[in-house]
Amino acid sequence: MIAKVNWIHEFRRMMQRVLKNKWAEQWITTSLVLLFIGLLVSRALVSFVSVLIVVPFFFQSIQQPPAKKIVWAIGLIIIPVLLSFFWSDDKMLWWNSLSIKLALITMMLGLLSVPLADKRWIQVTWIYLFIISLGCGWSLWQYANNYIGIQEGYLRSKLLPTPADNDHIRFSWMVVAAIFMGTKCLVYEKKKITRVALIVILFFLKVYLHILASKTGIVCFYTGCIIYLLYISIIQKKWKQGLGIAGFFIAIATICYFTMPTLRNRVQYVLYDFSNYGKGHTLPGYTDAARWQSIKAGYSITTQHPVNGVGFGDMLSAINQWHDKNHPSSFSYERFLPANEWLVYGTGSGWPGLLCFAAGFALLLYYTTSKNVWSIILSVISVIPFLIDDTLEGQTGVVVLAFIVFFGQQKLKGPPVIT
Repeated sequence: MIAKVNWIHEFRRMMQRVLKNKWAEQWITTSLVLLFIGLLVSRALVSFVSVLIVVPFFFQSIQQPPAKKIVWAIGLIIIPVLLSFFWSDDKMLWWNSLSIKLALITMMLGLLSVPLADKRWIQVTWIYLFIISLGCGWSLWQYANNYIGIQEGYLRSKLLPTPADNDHIRFSWMVVAAIFMGTKCLVYEKKKITRVALIVILFFLKVYLHILASKTGIVCFYTGCIIYLLYISIIQKKWKQGLGIAGFFIAIATICYFTMPTLRNRVQYVLYDFSNYGKGHTLPGYTDAARWQSIKAGYSITTQHPVNGVGFGDMLSAINQWHDKNHPSSFSYERFLPANEWLVYGTGSGWPGLLCFAAGFALLLYYTTSKNVWSIILSVISVIPFLIDDTLEGQTGVVVLAFIVFFGQQKLKGPPVIT
């Protein structure tokens, strides 16, 4: 065993001498760019690159501390899915759930093995901002071609067409991540022309986010803004500046509500939907009511199978059975996994699996969050989609999480740091 380990280390040292490490940074950079493109237009590309990104790990040791702890944290997330193989009847669905999450390991091993210089980090961030802006531009073009129909659709739970297979939840999450990563670059940027360009891009992304009016994106954005406001007011003790920023946020939100029909219609729809299921009315065809039913189904199944759940391969079957018994009038498209990742794990692997996932997820964010305020914001906005969506059951959610937790660690020289 020792001889094998020494052989691996010697092989890595040899490859480092031959390739001088420059290829690894280029490999990671190219992989990230391809992932950004794939997230918007091609799942096949994402699947392919999320595996190939691990290649540098085999040629050099992991550079980022505490890498081993991060890998163990990811292991805690994957173990409940892996073990549920033994009581899952549908092995194909079980494998789909497991294979999607394995990308967390391959991506983090590859990313952690190659430290990116500040300059390269900023370059990748600019590329991410550019690609996300193109996606937002495409979405707005669809809006311009049918603005009346799309505005009316917002009163019936329909949203703007978006890239990423029209997944407005995860796409809005990607937009918010771009906003705060871009803002971090803006804080450290000294060149005036670059600052102006960043301000224009960030303004465009913020406007788009409010036009899209996805609840996930809006909640993530304003949660990040509140964290920054608290940082300015409490940590830096600039309460006057904090009040000014708070007033600015309130003014922007008010202006957006009264000038953007999509946002206004979205708010009206959400309030109407909430009033219905708040009174116990579960009308078919209403998305928020369906999401609430999915949470009730997940909790019910978890309590009925507290030790090991029903298995990740049989969750959809159990959800269907619950609907047949409790809400037989629900449509087939309303019978989906719990809109909460903790309850997904509870459904698939019981309370032990739920707690294992919770520990792994918490440790992953803990080990990848620095005292930098932007790192904290990125970590917090990573939690929100897990509370209201089955984030890890889709390829996009896994890749975006890996991307955010990696870039959240990046420490550029200078402020702002929480002390």
